[in-house]
Amino acid sequence: MLYVKSSSIKLWRWLGSIVIVALLLSGLPGGVQPAQAAPTELFFSEYIEGSSNNKALEIYNGTGASINLATAGYSVQMYFNGSSSAGLTINLTGTVANGDVYVLAHSSANATILAQADQTNGSGWFNGDDAVVLRKGTTSIDVIGQIGFDPGTEWGTGLTSTADNTLRRKSTIQAGDPNGGDAFDPAIEWDGFATDTFDGLGSHFLFDAPPGVSSTVPANGATNIALNANITVNFSEAVNVSGAWFTISCSSSGAHTATVTGGPSTFTLNPNTDFVPGENCTLTIVATQVGDQDTSDPPDNMVANYTATLSTIGVCQAPFTPIYSIQGNGMTAAITGNVTTQGVVVGDFEGSTSVGIQGFYIQDATGDANPLTSDGIFVYTGNANVVSAGQLVRVTGYARERFDQTTLNGSNSDSSAVPAANIVNCGTGSVPPVDVNFPVAQATDLERFEGMLVRLPQALVIAEYFNYDRFGEIVLALPINGESRPFTPTSIVDPGAPSIARAIANSLRRITLDDGLGSQNPAALRHPNGGAFGLNNRFRGGDTVQNTVGVLGYDFGLYRIQPTGPATYTAANPRPTAPGSVNGASLRVAAMNTLNFFLTQDYPTGNPLDNKCGPSQNVECRGADSDQSQEFTRQRNKLLAALVGLNADIIGLNELENTAGVDPLGDLTNGIVAGLNATLGAGTYAHINTGVIGTDAIRVGMIYKPSKVNPVGAFKLLTTTVDPRFRDTKNRPVLAQTFQVISTGARFTVVVNHLKSKGSDCNDVGDPDTGDGQGNCNVTRKLAAQALMDWLATDPTGSGDPDFLIMGDLNSYAKEDPIKAVRAGADDTLGTGDDFTNLIAKYQGTYAYSYVFDGQSGYLDHALASPSLVAQAKGAVDWHINADEPDLLDYDTSFKPPSQDALYEPNAYRSSDHDAVVVGLDLDGTPPTVSVSPNTLWPANHKYVTVKLTVTDNTDPNPSVQILSVTSNEPDNGLGDGDTPNDIVIVNNTTIQLRAERSGTGTGRVYTITYKAADAYGNSKTASVTVTVPQSQGK
Repeated sequence: MLYVKSSSIKLWRWLGSIVIVALLLSGLPGGVQPAQAAPTELFFSEYIEGSSNNKALEIYNGTGASINLATAGYSVQMYFNGSSSAGLTINLTGTVANGDVYVLAHSSANATILAQADQTNGSGWFNGDDAVVLRKGTTSIDVIGQIGFDPGTEWGTGLTSTADNTLRRKSTIQAGDPNGGDAFDPAIEWDGFATDTFDGLGSHFLFDAPPGVSSTVPANGATNIALNANITVNFSEAVNVSGAWFTISCSSSGAHTATVTGGPSTFTLNPNTDFVPGENCTLTIVATQVGDQDTSDPPDNMVANYTATLSTIGVCQAPFTPIYSIQGNGMTAAITGNVTTQGVVVGDFEGSTSVGIQGFYIQDATGDANPLTSDGIFVYTGNANVVSAGQLVRVTGYARERFDQTTLNGSNSDSSAVPAANIVNCGTGSVPPVDVNFPVAQATDLERFEGMLVRLPQALVIAEYFNYDRFGEIVLALPINGESRPFTPTSIVDPGAPSIARAIANSLRRITLDDGLGSQNPAALRHPNGGAFGLNNRFRGGDTVQNTVGVLGYDFGLYRIQPTGPATYTAANPRPTAPGSVNGASLRVAAMNTLNFFLTQDYPTGNPLDNKCGPSQNVECRGADSDQSQEFTRQRNKLLAALVGLNADIIGLNELENTAGVDPLGDLTNGIVAGLNATLGAGTYAHINTGVIGTDAIRVGMIYKPSKVNPVGAFKLLTTTVDPRFRDTKNRPVLAQTFQVISTGARFTVVVNHLKSKGSDCNDVGDPDTGDGQGNCNVTRKLAAQALMDWLATDPTGSGDPDFLIMGDLNSYAKEDPIKAVRAGADDTLGTGDDFTNLIAKYQGTYAYSYVFDGQSGYLDHALASPSLVAQAKGAVDWHINADEPDLLDYDTSFKPPSQDALYEPNAYRSSDHDAVVVGLDLDGTPPTVSVSPNTLWPANHKYVTVKLTVTDNTDPNPSVQILSVTSNEPDNGLGDGDTPNDIVIVNNTTIQLRAERSGTGTGRVYTITYKAADAYGNSKTASVTVTVPQSQGK
């Protein structure tokens, strides 16, 4: 703005000043505007130190308001010759209008000066080496020179000095210099003119620069700005903005619009979308759309566009959504959709399923200390290999549930991989594993660890390995207190509530240990100790694993550990080389499941030779496959090794081929007996030749050693025809055969069973799984058991001996209804005289097992003895050659790669999926002995004598005797016997009254007592003893 006091000459100076302004503007650099702030206080605008008393001071008011100088307390002070104290103080009077100047002059100055003066003073004034101060009250607001310092003659040089010159304040200066103590250089803020130049006195031109951007926040050139940052624009003065007065353009996210607040000198731009990490952005202020607001001169726009460059924070510095926020504290992801998160790679399982599980796990480096939320997550990358363990990575993906595991996918699809470009390495890190202890309180408790690095510090038992060969999976479990492994509930407790409670308890104490691979039947299987499984690095069920470290994930309906390192493995359950002791019994009876031993090979579906098995040769064959050339030999060799190892005199077998014209036992080339005899010697074993039994594809059978026992009579079968309760379309017919021990003549009957399985469908007979722990077909099995007991009560083989041994796969655990029915005997009442005894429970106790299913052990393979046989049984053992062995070691080659096939050995281990049972018997073949007392009656006095029969037995403490008849060689009332009748009176089976008399003419009387004596073990004898009445006593 410009003030013209009165003289017309000053109008011309104003016009000239316009030209100067234009020149000044043209010299400003493009895009950079001078930061001009409107004056807020008076300041010196002209200084005249001319010849003689031509001295004056001009004071400018640009504050926007008139000022009463006296009221406001303004004064001018002069400090002479370097003094620190003012030598002259002139208090100012009058008023100075806004935009006007106030001239203080020496009263003896030139008339031209005095013409412009507003106040004069005649005291001695300043020279070039004296400091001059404009004060407001006690505050200095502008200083010419330096107080307390004498420069000698002047400050400055040449025309721009304080002696004998005129100084005019530069038009760009809008405030005084209040610091009188610093060095003074007039050239900085003043323009100099020759001595006695007065033409500018009385007016002051203040250059009103066009508006400009004085600063931005973030500043021009700022780096690492937040992705959601606002931009503040500070103008040099109040401005009006219009139209598209700014643009924001970024290298990755493109153009941004923004919401504008503030003004008129400070504006805030809030971009409507966030920036993206690691991009460069340019802010442009459009000059033509920004003008100042003052009205004292024409509206001014910015000279040129203003630009500022900004760069956002890098990917690794940008905010992200923590993993625990994505996971939440529920069973599914709390946040779904596109997210960016960050974590340490705690499990790298990238690559195809042959080398990994197509992704990796990351875990938040610090976590949220909330035990209910997981700090880890799975990142699905398909077959790519992007990261390595220990890296700190930033991942952008789509958060969702993938097969019920919280996962980052590339998009909302199970098969969509996170691209490598969305995974940024941000350094390294480490996360300590979190200890997970069992039992958990509830199954869902493991969700809080999903995706996290964990450690299992307890010694856990290897409980299940069914999927080990296919998928590398092992079930680890913490046994219930006092137990060595998890047991099938109904093997320990009754069905129903107790069984259900135990099943729940078992489920809370187990976890699956996986192998970090997604493929089937890998070439190398991972041992829990971190090495490769091999014949010299095996494991068995019941061994322990401690301190497993890995990532806890979820897949295929199970929580599982994907291991990241070795665990401590202990071989706690070594292989038994032979069956356990049966206490030196003289006879060994065994039972074994053959795992579907078929001579007819199983052909693929669609092959004309398929479905040629069974009695009608119309059902699927089992066992060895036709397209696996080694399977039959491998199966047979293992089975024969196991049977040889049993060294049993009689063996009941399950799951034998039941095809017309095929005899898996007696076939001279490939049969079991031929194989055993080839190893043990001709004639070592023979078989009961039953032919086809029932309608199923499999049947039961028996082999025996002819050197030890002989079959007695024909075998008998329990079928539906015998008892409708026994459904032989579900259960395999029962085979009973009586044997006689050659060395003793003792007889007993072996009864081989194979009842309907728990996994079968019995809905057609209204017998589904009721949920009580006994599985499908329980009623079918129970009715079969009751029919069996009633049938055995009839002595179906006609053995005449009460010794029965029930063996085989009853598909029922010890506490289930069918076993209770067998134990109850024919009267269906436990605790009575016909009860059968569970020999496995008697000799092995509660925790016996022969089979593992779903990580729980129990026994389906039984040995139950009739009352008469119990005392003759000396022991019963399960030979643990199968249930504890992974099926990786069995004969099957269907899915195994060559490296797995190479682990096969022709030994007994994993010859079946059931362990064999061995019972030791010492059968008693000696009948009781009977004696009579007295055996001589004397004197012959015609009186009754009480005669007693005494029965004893070598094993039975309570043998029985039955008097069949008592006869005499003399008539009851013969000649010469005293004429007394009724000589024989049978009181009971051990007491007789005989009359002591005989014929007077004979050789003596002989009473003959015929009896039948029997013991509890089926031994009986019919014989006679005699009592005599002699003719005389040696006279």
